[in-house]
Amino acid sequence: MSARQVVLGVVLGAVALAALAAGLVLFLFRPLKAEPVALDALKGLRTRETPYGLEVLPQAPKALLAFYPGARVEPLAYAPVLAPLVGNGYLVVLLRVPQGIALLGQDRALEAGRAHPGLPLVVGGHSLGGVVAAGVAAREGLPLVLFAAYPEEDLSQEAFPTLALYGTEDGLLPPKEARRKAERLPRNARVVFVEGLNHAGFGAYGPQRGDRPATRPREALWEEVREEVLLFLEGLGWDTPPSPRALR
Repeated sequence: MSARQVVLGVVLGAVALAALAAGLVLFLFRPLKAEPVALDALKGLRTRETPYGLEVLPQAPKALLAFYPGARVEPLAYAPVLAPLVGNGYLVVLLRVPQGIALLGQDRALEAGRAHPGLPLVVGGHSLGGVVAAGVAAREGLPLVLFAAYPEEDLSQEAFPTLALYGTEDGLLPPKEARRKAERLPRNARVVFVEGLNHAGFGAYGPQRGDRPATRPREALWEEVREEVLLFLEGLGWDTPPSPRALR
């Protein structure tokens, strides 16, 4: 074999390896798209696209819930669970983050809050998005809602309002591990394990690698999760809507 053939073989091999690596990266980091049912959840509701995410707008807002998506999950996927909260006066923002990774857009919730300075701000998130939300809540002293998530740091000496929901069928954050991680939550946190719920079941984006199947209809699971979130939000005491000027 000539030297030229050897060089050509090496070059072609390198190109093939690069293409394989690129394909693997695209496969592993492909976005998890929202299912059509997520769009259905927005029918009849007023929405607005903003630089920081999709706003779902109530007629008379009394508080704002800014929600970080799980890694690579399209934010719209959480609409079936969270969008109906607008009927109770909560402005919901499904945050959009760079490359679908909340760690790259940690201040998005604060951007939403600055856009509505008259509204109390609650931060929330699913999975990796919940890790980011916990960091923001701890830093800013904000109420916190977690779906299948936990703080990166130990917040057990803190006392800000916190709701942490987990699934009994979660394959990515199994109940035993979730209970251990929940020890990092603020000491007054409400921790709930939703029977039959898996990791991907907190949204509508299809199955997720490594997860277990849910054992109850997802509509019933979404309703139970939403009821827990609403109970938490209502318990924060924002019964009187702020001035309409808060919704700009």
